[in-house]
Amino acid sequence: MPLYQRKQIPLIPAPKLDASEHGDRNVWVIPYTHEIFIKYEDYLARIALYNRPIWQCALTGKQSLNYKEALDSENTHREALQEKFPEGLKRQILELVQFQTERLDVLVNKIFEKYKDQYALGEIVYVVSEGKKLKAKIADVKFDDTNEEMSSSGVKASSSKSRKAVSSQITYRVQMLDDSGNALRQKSSKKYITKTVNGGETMSRVDKLSFTKTLIRQFIKESATKGTYVRAPWLVEKRLAKKYGVSTKLPEDLQRAKDEAIEKSKKRKLASRDAPAKKSKNNKGTSNNVRDSKKQESASIGKKTASKKQGNQKQSSKKQASKKQTSKSTAEKAKQEKKKQQELEKKRKEAERQAERDKKLKEKEEQKRLKAEAKKIKYPIEDLEVPLDKTLLSKRPLLSQEFKVPQKSVGTLLMIWNFLSIFGKPLGLSFYTLDDFETSLCHNMSNPRCYLVIETHVALLNAIIKDQLFFKGKKRQMTSRNTTARDNIKNESDSDPQTDQVNDESIAGSTQEILNELGKRWDKRIISPGDGRRGWEGVLIGCIQQLGTYESVPNLDNILSHLVPNDQADSDEDFEENYATLEIPDKLQILNFLVNLTTKTTVIHDHIDRCAEKLVELNKEKNDLIKEKRQIICTFAEISKGNLPSTSKTNTLNNVGNITDSPVEDGLDTLNARKRKLEEEEIALQKREEQIEKDKRKYALPRILPLGRDRFYNKYYYTDCIGAAVGEKYGTGRIFVETPSTYDLQIMTEKEEQRFNKRRKVEEASFNSDSDNQTRWGYYEEISQVEELRQWFNTKGIRELTLSNELTARYQDISLSMNKRQQVRIFLYYILLLR
Repeated sequence: MPLYQRKQIPLIPAPKLDASEHGDRNVWVIPYTHEIFIKYEDYLARIALYNRPIWQCALTGKQSLNYKEALDSENTHREALQEKFPEGLKRQILELVQFQTERLDVLVNKIFEKYKDQYALGEIVYVVSEGKKLKAKIADVKFDDTNEEMSSSGVKASSSKSRKAVSSQITYRVQMLDDSGNALRQKSSKKYITKTVNGGETMSRVDKLSFTKTLIRQFIKESATKGTYVRAPWLVEKRLAKKYGVSTKLPEDLQRAKDEAIEKSKKRKLASRDAPAKKSKNNKGTSNNVRDSKKQESASIGKKTASKKQGNQKQSSKKQASKKQTSKSTAEKAKQEKKKQQELEKKRKEAERQAERDKKLKEKEEQKRLKAEAKKIKYPIEDLEVPLDKTLLSKRPLLSQEFKVPQKSVGTLLMIWNFLSIFGKPLGLSFYTLDDFETSLCHNMSNPRCYLVIETHVALLNAIIKDQLFFKGKKRQMTSRNTTARDNIKNESDSDPQTDQVNDESIAGSTQEILNELGKRWDKRIISPGDGRRGWEGVLIGCIQQLGTYESVPNLDNILSHLVPNDQADSDEDFEENYATLEIPDKLQILNFLVNLTTKTTVIHDHIDRCAEKLVELNKEKNDLIKEKRQIICTFAEISKGNLPSTSKTNTLNNVGNITDSPVEDGLDTLNARKRKLEEEEIALQKREEQIEKDKRKYALPRILPLGRDRFYNKYYYTDCIGAAVGEKYGTGRIFVETPSTYDLQIMTEKEEQRFNKRRKVEEASFNSDSDNQTRWGYYEEISQVEELRQWFNTKGIRELTLSNELTARYQDISLSMNKRQQVRIFLYYILLLR
């Protein structure tokens, strides 16, 4: 239930209405609480309370929500928790939580330490058997008497050694499962396969994140409540206690403490109610007594004056003097009391000022201490441990995700384009940009033809065919798909005689005879450039039919059935039209399959060898340039010290007309000329060194490394500086960003994961809205976005310092490629407008 000021507000009970008396009466209902109101004013007051942003989600702690938002948040997290938390451990944990008086964090640690190496009924675990890791489901658990006592007490099992000893002596009977989670049966009797294993290191949970301290904490918050008085116990909700058979009767000591707390709260409330009433009564009583005393004094004085009217004047004067003295004494007392109150007020204000001064001094000292500690930290450190810097951008600039291919295929697209840009020259391909390649994949018509797609496939197929022809007749042979599929099926299942028939039917989505014929003659000769490369689709189908496997082409059957359907002819025009209508992921699967085959060919291996030799030569030349630059620096140092090079004396006339020598002026001219020559040599060496770096990137090997990672483990790629893209206008003209993989997220500890998720929601909410942590791609295409990105980086972190340095080193190349891409896009846009 949502909380208000950290307390639950009880719902209004339903009114008792009689149908015979109130059959036609209007009532008002709040749909999300099911509360019923007879008076409209009460309904309005309640709904106004629920609509105020004062409520808090009891499970996540989110504040500033209205009642419905808080209730929806609780229901969402409760459903997720019920699905993820192990069902078999719920009863044991609830029994342990019931009537505990410890703090929540202490209770969570106690439960985690007790059950992290123990497993309950129904849990899915990994069992190590004969060196293999198999999946199983726990069907029964048996404890020894000693182990059960140790695990229930929680004292001896606190250390890691004792926990391992306890868990290793627990006996589990498990039911073996296959990879899809179905129970395994014996081949002969078809009974379920079960095993008896011991705990310890032979077992582990399948989902390690299904039992963490965070989940335990959320489960306790959802399932139990705790009072606000001292030594208040945790109480499991009645519905859960009834469901899991947990005792709900409070022990005597806890019941006694609860009664005492209730009694104290009642006395406190009564005291707060009675205190102002008593004060007012006392004040009234004192005023009445003063009035009565004054009346009595005046009456007595009246009587005395009336009885002694005929007395002498001395006695009357004495009485008047006494009256004046009494009035003066009361006035003086009032003045003294007023002075005392003023002095007390001054002392109180002075004490408050002194307390404020002390508080400010303490705050200043604390700030100084924190600054001193911050100075002691040696940066760079772990990025997520770096405190937020208000001088930097609070959010990362938005990423564009406008790809023409599906999001899951972006990584494959980039990999294929990088391969073609690096090995395009030995394959006989001209360089083209990623935009052109992406647009060509979206071409879905056979007329007009897309020659970029045709030449790309033909270049890869010719490299494979040349390798096949070269090694034909030798020992090297490539295994066909049909043989591999049959061998795999035979190894997996010997008891099903219809497996081959099913496999043939799955392959025979297209005409089997046509596929077999194409598979026999596809590698007889290379595809010639004549006649517009006609017939290349048949060669492609034959290559896929003979060399394709379900591992290399996952969607193999659907692709073949689309390229060669049963109800169409087998002409090249039909193949070309069928290929053009393939889905983009299927086209990328085919290209990925061809690229993987091409990497094994002689053409690629020879090119790699030539690149390695060229890189060695360039590195030697670079080392020679470094030595020459050092010599130039030494020469500059000698010239600055006055060690001039060899000077030649020139004859000049003095004022008298005699011929004299002037070696000083001649030495200065030579010195300046020598300096200019050294500067020119240094500039030439610098240009040659830059050219060597470009040449090294041209001959780089195909593995593409990221520029670096940011604080959230996102990878940044820039691929315009490798292979044939070097020296071109632009290749991609973008910086690509890949979200972290599941492995990157699993290496973080629980504290790092909490800090990671909290900061990531704030700084990357627009890009990482999904909670499944699937890898996604985005890009930056403008140099202004790169500038904002560099302002968002905090170089006090290890990863972002490296990434920022890489961006700075390649900033000029990145800005040039991005600007050229934008100019080309604007030019194409105006051309389309003119059409």
